Amino acid sequence: MKAKLIMNPQPMTLRPTDTVAIAADRILKHHLRHLPVVDDQGRYLGTFSVYSLLKLTLPKAVLDKHGLDNVSFVTESVADLAQRLGGRREESVKNWLNIHEVAHPDTPAMKVMLMMLHGRTTSVPVVNKTDQRLEGIISFWDVLEKLIEENE
Repeated sequence: MKAKLIMNPQPMTLRPTDTVAIAADRILKHHLRHLPVVDDQGRYLGTFSVYSLLKLTLPKAVLDKHGLDNVSFVTESVADLAQRLGGRREESVKNWLNIHEVAHPDTPAMKVMLMMLHGRTTSVPVVNKTDQRLEGIISFWDVLEKLIEENE
């Protein structure tokens, strides 16, 4: 089975100029974890996700690239975190993209599942090999739905 048979060919997307507020609204309203970001030609640029929102919300001290074993010194309240995120609502999503490994329409489904597992992500963008246009997205739910459908 190939990626094109299990992908959602019309995923909800963002433009690089869309704001964090727009992205957060779509993520909440549609219960999404990842939103692909595409340019005016439909080329995949990256993904804005719930992890992007976490990076925007958490204090810089706990996001140290070397990692902290103990963050008990951080005493921020939920209101503090909400205020930090609120202050970044008008930033464009292009500053907060995650770049995931992509699949192509002819990528085997088994490889897509391994990409999810090894990339610790619940979705994989499917792009055209030639022009990098987004052709769809495969979520964990798409894979699971197909597996259950095949089992019935």
